[in-house]
Amino acid sequence: MIEPRIKPIEDSRKTIAALVQQRIREAILEGILPGGSRIDQNQLASDLNVSLVPVREALKKLEGEGFVQIIPRRGAFVSETTLDDMEDLYFTRSLLEGQAAYHAAENLTGDHLAQLDALMRDMRDALDTHDYHRFMDCNRQFHFIIYNAAGSKYLSNMIEGLWDLAERYRYRYVFFKDQAAVIQDEHRQILDACHTHDKKQLRDTIIYHMNQTLQGVRGYILSANHHGGGTGA
Repeated sequence: MIEPRIKPIEDSRKTIAALVQQRIREAILEGILPGGSRIDQNQLASDLNVSLVPVREALKKLEGEGFVQIIPRRGAFVSETTLDDMEDLYFTRSLLEGQAAYHAAENLTGDHLAQLDALMRDMRDALDTHDYHRFMDCNRQFHFIIYNAAGSKYLSNMIEGLWDLAERYRYRYVFFKDQAAVIQDEHRQILDACHTHDKKQLRDTIIYHMNQTLQGVRGYILSANHHGGGTGA
């Protein structure tokens, strides 16, 4: 049973199932529904103020995203995360996002660059005020302006799915609280490559930035496991 900290569903332009899916995903990312835990669908429906139908539909979609595992006759469980899983995820992301950046470089317009400049300022302000949720929203917008400029909806969709999975690590291991200057320096290098439309440099800075994130999260997990006696993320 989960604590009723998940916001109940209210009227919205989104479908009920889509909102349920979003709320459950957020609960997983924020640790309200911890990895490996069994999901009480009746309690979840009650917390969200919906019927079981949209809950089941949402869980099925979340299984496709990798957040949930549905086991016949046992129920739905939150997928557990491991170091191997994280490294595989970041390896795949680096391939896709590096290529997206490479093909996007020459397509970035003045409007794109103005948006990226503004988001750089927004990310700096968010980090300065310790508003990490806002930072992560701006960070996502920053990267996807670049990736979408590659002009491939299939590539963007694949990256988006993997990006959502990576949020599990960003939310659970917020190592960047102590690394704001480093992260912004990496973003500045990415932005500089965007302004010069340097394909190779943009690809390489994106991959470097991702590898630094991986190393930071790995270090945090290993440190937490060492002090806590755990064996997995």
